[in-house]
Amino acid sequence: MADDRNLFERLDSIETTSESTNKMVSQILGILQSQKPTVSSQPKHSQKELFQEFLKQSKKSYKWFGTSSEFRKWKTLAIISFAILLLIGLISTITTAINFGIYSTFSLFENIWMIFGIIYLVFAMKSKPIYEVNSLASNSTIKYKTDNTGMKFPRRERIVFTIFRVLAIIAILCNLISIWVGVGNKTIPVTSTIMEFIYLGAIIFSFIMNLRLFSQYSIIWVEGNNLVTKEKVVLVLPPGANKFMAEEEFKKTLPFIYE
Repeated sequence: MADDRNLFERLDSIETTSESTNKMVSQILGILQSQKPTVSSQPKHSQKELFQEFLKQSKKSYKWFGTSSEFRKWKTLAIISFAILLLIGLISTITTAINFGIYSTFSLFENIWMIFGIIYLVFAMKSKPIYEVNSLASNSTIKYKTDNTGMKFPRRERIVFTIFRVLAIIAILCNLISIWVGVGNKTIPVTSTIMEFIYLGAIIFSFIMNLRLFSQYSIIWVEGNNLVTKEKVVLVLPPGANKFMAEEEFKKTLPFIYE
């Protein structure tokens, strides 16, 4: 996903190479310098300061890196993985309970993770090619850090998801040990074992699909209006890049994004 450095700090290394971007900077500079105080001269503003002001006022979004068909593909795979997680989790709980003759305490933690699976599923179903930054931060399992421009950068997975996924995996291992050391009545140990292993695989698979879907939100999209002409200005920061590009230039560089 996009670099999580403060966007202000990155402005020193950001270049504006397109004619429309340079025009935007000149026009913003013109309006700022025209607002002179009555008793003292207005100090000149650097391009960094101009971009800071523009970024503060702009609408900031993340765009999914890939074509529309690729987005639909990975969204579908993510949804399927979470549906499998819930189904296998339910079957695994039933078979293990039959083997033990009682509902296992370890199965409780497995079932708690199924609740998180529902959250995963909701996030995947709501996903879309372009997310306004606040909306993305509220609809993913990733924790975001906000910088001085209002931009949010991904930091890490929310700790609650990590903790309960680890607990679910530990619970699966404990159930497997219990099944084969005599705690269960041995009526269907093989079936229980298979289902526990499949559930473990479903947890890993759904985690990878969720990561694959949401890690692709890596293109920073900035939209604002020129302070003088009110003309719409769209700047794009591709993943790993150190310079903004005008949308027209971005279309020429990565045309497949618009397919």
